[in-house]
Amino acid sequence: MDKQLIFSEIESIIFDIETSVKSLANSREYIAESDYSRAFTKLSELEIEIQTIAGRVAYIKSNL
Repeated sequence: MDKQLIFSEIESIIFDIETSVKSLANSREYIAESDYSRAFTKLSELEIEIQTIAGRVAYIKSNL
C-alpha cells in the first residue's frame, strides 16, 4: 500500500470509529429507556462494525 492510500484508509477508519461511538451512545439511551431489544440489536451491529474496523487496521498493519 502506498502512503496516500494508507492515510486515506486511516481517515476512513477514524470516521467509522466516530460513527460507532455515536451508535454506542444510542445503545445506552435504549438501555436507559428499558428498550433492551433495540439496545441488543444496536450492540450486535456495533460489534460487527468494530470487527470490520479491526480487520481493516490489521490489513494496514500487515502492509507496512
